[in-house]
Amino acid sequence: MATKRKEGIFCLETASWEDDLAGGRTSYEHVLRFLEASTNGGLPYRHYDVAKKEEFRFYLDKWKKPKMRNRFPFLLLAFHGDEEGLDMLEKDEKVLTDEIVEYLSTDDLNDTFIHFSSCYYLDTDKAEELLYRTGALSVSGYKNKEGVDWYPPITFELLFLATLFELASSEKEKKGVPNVSTSMRDFLRDNHAKNTAIATLGRKLDFHLWYCIDHGKTDFDHPSNIHAVLLKDLKEKWGA
Repeated sequence: MATKRKEGIFCLETASWEDDLAGGRTSYEHVLRFLEASTNGGLPYRHYDVAKKEEFRFYLDKWKKPKMRNRFPFLLLAFHGDEEGLDMLEKDEKVLTDEIVEYLSTDDLNDTFIHFSSCYYLDTDKAEELLYRTGALSVSGYKNKEGVDWYPPITFELLFLATLFELASSEKEKKGVPNVSTSMRDFLRDNHAKNTAIATLGRKLDFHLWYCIDHGKTDFDHPSNIHAVLLKDLKEKWGA
């Protein structure tokens, strides 16, 4: 059983899932409840339904406060979306890519992770700009222009999140790592491909993850969907 730890997940979710899947109440919160229960409370979460752009920004501002983001370093955004941005409940209301970057931009999200659990098409330029503007440890999502269905990404993310936080907990216990995020980053960088189920399903879904390094080479022996980006390159491209 996982040991108790403080780091958890902060999830914003579209309020429109209930109109999908034969009208049933489908929510990412079921996944989060399972993760919390299966770790005996060791993986806490905060979950908020979002219907309007104003709510989206309000909760992102709430998460960006140090006390909240230190306790919940993994930001998970579960929305309908496309190449332009994330859909709100109203069909004609959308949070555009530039607005997402604006809402999240800050200098000190350096121990956090940002994941788009949606059909929002996350291309390399968008991901790298978000990585630079936020200072997050990683930015991840799906590059499948056809979108992703409900069950496959949920299955992938359940495995991904459980393994990520479990490794962080065990590494902290074994090595006395002072910041669990360090172990999480090592997992994202080095251990993703070692879990066959995660790697296989991730490739099938066209899951991609970007993270930043201060120096060194970016052509490590990574899976093709894990991207190391040099900080100096980000500064040259997005620093203006």
